[in-house]
Amino acid sequence: MSFLTPTHYHQLIMTIHYRLILFVLLAATTLHLAGCTSHQPSLNKGASKPMQLRVGVSTNAPPFAFKTKNGELQGLEIELSRQLGKFLNREVVFIELDWDKQIPALEKGTTDIIMSGMTITQKRQYRVAFTKPYMRSGQILLARSSEARRYSNGIYSLMGRSPKIGTVEGTTGDLFITKTINRPDLTRFSTSLNGVEALAAGDIDVLVHDAPILCHYAATYDKAQLTPVLQMATEEYLAWAVNKNKPELLKAANEFITANANNKLLQESIHRWIPYL
Repeated sequence: MSFLTPTHYHQLIMTIHYRLILFVLLAATTLHLAGCTSHQPSLNKGASKPMQLRVGVSTNAPPFAFKTKNGELQGLEIELSRQLGKFLNREVVFIELDWDKQIPALEKGTTDIIMSGMTITQKRQYRVAFTKPYMRSGQILLARSSEARRYSNGIYSLMGRSPKIGTVEGTTGDLFITKTINRPDLTRFSTSLNGVEALAAGDIDVLVHDAPILCHYAATYDKAQLTPVLQMATEEYLAWAVNKNKPELLKAANEFITANANNKLLQESIHRWIPYL
């Protein structure tokens, strides 16, 4: 049987004391980290209240976004917005804006994404980050059915003549006609519906605008027989615009487009709203 000397006894006490202090410090650190982790917000599907996805839409451009008679939002972009929100586990909130206020609102942070049938252009790319395209589009002509054969060559049918041409102010079609045709007899309208109504009334001869929108009106406008001339005067691509300071959202939106293109859900949505295309 051995006995501890006073020196050994003191060393043992010091060792036990040191280990006890170390244990307390480690335990306190673990509890602190656990407390910090429990207060971190979660964006997983199990989150009780998902983040909002604020979608900028202009509701005067069917079939992309429009309102029914009872004020309900409808259209291709409305459907795709809800699908994107489900994909991201975020609550979709629609922010209705005039077209010329869409990009400024995105830059200010009022909206997170523009989903309103926007064409990718170099000028816009200086201000926003575009997702990969989800649809090929372009400028076509809409004419009264009784006169559609006059414009069977598309944009070339407008050259050498002096037809009354309508465009929607501030759109790529407006810019295209201004650049392409020398001194056109041009009337600019604030909305596509105003242009369609003017065409039906005989105030203009043709309306130049985005193919999906004109195809929609040709199928649904029942006050006159209208025919789209399906020769693309331009080749354009539609995409969604994201603030350049939100690369995570851009990446996620691109993943959604890829996934829905692969499983054909994207094509089904497009054909449901734009049967001519």
